[in-house]
Amino acid sequence: MVSRVALVGVVAILFAVSPVLGQDVFKDAKLSVQKGDKSDQVDVALRYDPAALVLLDGKKAEVKKVTYKDVKSAEYSYAKSPRWKTAVFISPLALFSSGKKHWLMLQSGESDFAVLQLDKGNYRMIIAELEANIGRKVEVVGEK
Repeated sequence: MVSRVALVGVVAILFAVSPVLGQDVFKDAKLSVQKGDKSDQVDVALRYDPAALVLLDGKKAEVKKVTYKDVKSAEYSYAKSPRWKTAVFISPLALFSSGKKHWLMLQSGESDFAVLQLDKGNYRMIIAELEANIGRKVEVVGEK
């Protein structure tokens, strides 16, 4: 007979790794959105569907969809502002922040980009899941 403590431990582990086991929804991300001449950030959750990464707003409505087969480049940086190879994108929040953030940049077309600020608690899992779905490594871009 399984003790209650062991059962509670197993349930806690399952909840902790639920994104890996099929739920595949990660919260606490921000998507940079261009509005005219200005850039803004929108709170989103990331859902890994079988064929695409889907970005959802707080009402679980689709904000953006990136099909895995269409991903041309995927880059991660840990910096005050998002970095993409030699380019630096200035985030509105970076101007008032002294700390570094986790950034993920996806290009899925000639001019279709998704710039995401990821949470420090789940960025590794998000990148690992993305790499598994696109079939290649996410490039790490360093701060110059």
